[in-house]
Amino acid sequence: MRNIVNDQNDKVQDMIWRSREGDLSAFQQLVEHYQHYAYILAFRLLGDDEDAKDAVQEAFIRVWKHIKNFNLSSKFTTWFYRIVTNLCLDRIKAQKRKNRVFSQGIGQDQLLVPTNKKNPEENCINKDLAGTIIRLSEALTPKQHIVFVLRDLQDLDTKEVARISGMSVNSVKSNLFYARRNIRERLRQPDVPGGN
Repeated sequence: MRNIVNDQNDKVQDMIWRSREGDLSAFQQLVEHYQHYAYILAFRLLGDDEDAKDAVQEAFIRVWKHIKNFNLSSKFTTWFYRIVTNLCLDRIKAQKRKNRVFSQGIGQDQLLVPTNKKNPEENCINKDLAGTIIRLSEALTPKQHIVFVLRDLQDLDTKEVARISGMSVNSVKSNLFYARRNIRERLRQPDVPGGN
């Protein structure tokens, strides 16, 4: 498994090097490699298909413009996810939006919920619950929302979340604590699907 990861890292490093030299085909490969993950992150932050696609497209434009400034000793995903996250935050602030209605059709397809082939009913319940949690996360403060998405939905570790968000590790932990508590409290409300 380690060799596969190393090979993958070598391929990504090669794409980054060639992109820094202005190789558009290498950059296209980099885009293809990361666009799905970037879209899922942006969608979970923004809750809207078109906004997520726009944010990802803008993120790749910024990567292309600034890839020569990328520190090769850093982790590319941290740098890239930080660009995506900041663009999403900018959109949230600019739109001053309140809770958006979660788009069930788009959202359910984008949720990475483990499936149980032997129990389709359980799969449906899991998707419904995941959709509810994502919808509830949109009501969190921007910092709590970003930390919750990166840590609990993207499954990044706390230090990585801190590097991407620009927060301290303690701030990440604190915001995550409050985000989880807020979502738990909302899930207990009887008017919330899946609540008591």
